[in-house]
Amino acid sequence: MSQEATPEERQKFIIETLEAKGRLNTSELSEHFQISEDTARRDLREMASAGLVQRVHGGALPVSPAGLPFVKRYRIANEEKVRLARCASQLISPGQLVIMDGGTTNLELARQLPRDLAATIVTNSPRIATETSEHPLLEVILLGGIFDKRSQMTLGAHVLSELALVRADLCFIGVHGIHPEVGLATAGLDEATIKKAMMNASAEVVALVTESKFGTSAAHKFAEVSDLDFIVAEDTVIARQFSEQVSKSTKLLFA
Repeated sequence: MSQEATPEERQKFIIETLEAKGRLNTSELSEHFQISEDTARRDLREMASAGLVQRVHGGALPVSPAGLPFVKRYRIANEEKVRLARCASQLISPGQLVIMDGGTTNLELARQLPRDLAATIVTNSPRIATETSEHPLLEVILLGGIFDKRSQMTLGAHVLSELALVRADLCFIGVHGIHPEVGLATAGLDEATIKKAMMNASAEVVALVTESKFGTSAAHKFAEVSDLDFIVAEDTVIARQFSEQVSKSTKLLFA
């Protein structure tokens, strides 16, 4: 490959390689275009700043679409989220205390809960709390804190202190990206801290994962994939390939 390749040509190659392979190492980019690794790192750094890739040590991963604002994210793969939510709702037993992290897929889960379910829902999502208000047998505990407009969740020290008092049977955690090597990641540091606390407060942890999130990452890692007890996903080639790369202790449930 000629050294005269433009930054735009290199960017096209990076995006196409990430779509095909799910990862690109700095050394691969350097060798392909016969450029220095410093130049390759600069290309990835600039693309990461533009939100086109997610940088990791030694290279880059596809960026998760979950980094978009809440309203825009809710419109992505909406029918898929409904199917995942219907499947995941069957994991909840009457009488359980369930933590529901904020996020668009978990909001759909709240909408799919049976009307006759008697359980306690703990959430940092005002939207989820509102959605479950029509369920007569659900007790809903809304965690108080600083309301983050981008994520539509309450965050901060107050949420953490309240979670320290909770011992939940089940936790539905939201992920922006899930990668067999990098783990579970989200866009904000405060979100990552809350998610980790939610998982620690629960006996079992479940993630509802749309196909576009497999093999992607985000800025802040908060757990390993092996920390999940269940992944609820659609039965696709990508999901099955992912299941072969992770610990057998994490079960995939196909919607």
